[in-house]
Amino acid sequence: MSEVSLVVGGFGQPLTLRLDPNSVQGCDLAGQPALRLPLQMQLLPGGQHGDLQYMLLWLRGTLLNPRLGEFATFEFGPLAEAPNPAPFYRPYNATVILDRQRIRRFEDARSGDNAYFQIMLSGLVWYPAEKKFEAPASRGNLDVLIPKSHWAEDVVSRWNLSSVKVIEIEFPTNAVGENLRAAYQMVEAAERFSANGQYKQALAELYSAFEGLAKSQGYTKPDQQYFASLLEDYHSVKKECLKLALDNLCDFFQLGRHEPKDSPETFVILRRDVRFALTMARAVFEYITAAG
Repeated sequence: MSEVSLVVGGFGQPLTLRLDPNSVQGCDLAGQPALRLPLQMQLLPGGQHGDLQYMLLWLRGTLLNPRLGEFATFEFGPLAEAPNPAPFYRPYNATVILDRQRIRRFEDARSGDNAYFQIMLSGLVWYPAEKKFEAPASRGNLDVLIPKSHWAEDVVSRWNLSSVKVIEIEFPTNAVGENLRAAYQMVEAAERFSANGQYKQALAELYSAFEGLAKSQGYTKPDQQYFASLLEDYHSVKKECLKLALDNLCDFFQLGRHEPKDSPETFVILRRDVRFALTMARAVFEYITAAG
């Protein structure tokens, strides 16, 4: 549960909002994709001694992402909410209207990871005794980190934009040797390159992961000979198919280091290339560690 407070009247933080990231839902409003944020809000009396009465008239939230900046807003209002003398959280379902362009930008920034954004809050309050308005803002932002499985199943899938599947790929870190762990760390480094938009470096790092693994076992590079050694206990037909597939996959990774000789001026490594490569690399590591 994440929460953030707004200072009202200069003392304390009587206005608090909180959100359970696992409660965030996607919805489709007449063809318009939207986020539903089931916020909870607590209003207590303000002032140094807790005796300052006020009325919340308006609340505005701005959604921020470290890579995108501000990308969406929502508002509650007009309101006429007075504070409670005792702690009590009231439900407020915020609806954040989105569009396909903003969703695509957010998904590109997310790059298959958990969904993360912050909510910056501001409000408008009225002090009846003093007959004046104030526009308080949150001290800090509300951090929202949504697991990628929840984001795919309960948010993105409800927008009817595409079919998103979450695949859990395991790597038994504590059950493998140092060489495999070191190689897998390069796969994770490649994912960081991808998150920063460095797609060529990401592919190159994936190749380095398999190259380092091959060299640690006495081979010059990750080729058919090396992969055949990993699969020596497999049926000959299966071994033949797999060594060819894995050799070609490493050739694809090698494009991060060496551009093709044919039309190099038009050669570009795209995000989808790296997403495919990362998924395949992780799947291969799960496969070969399970085999061992």
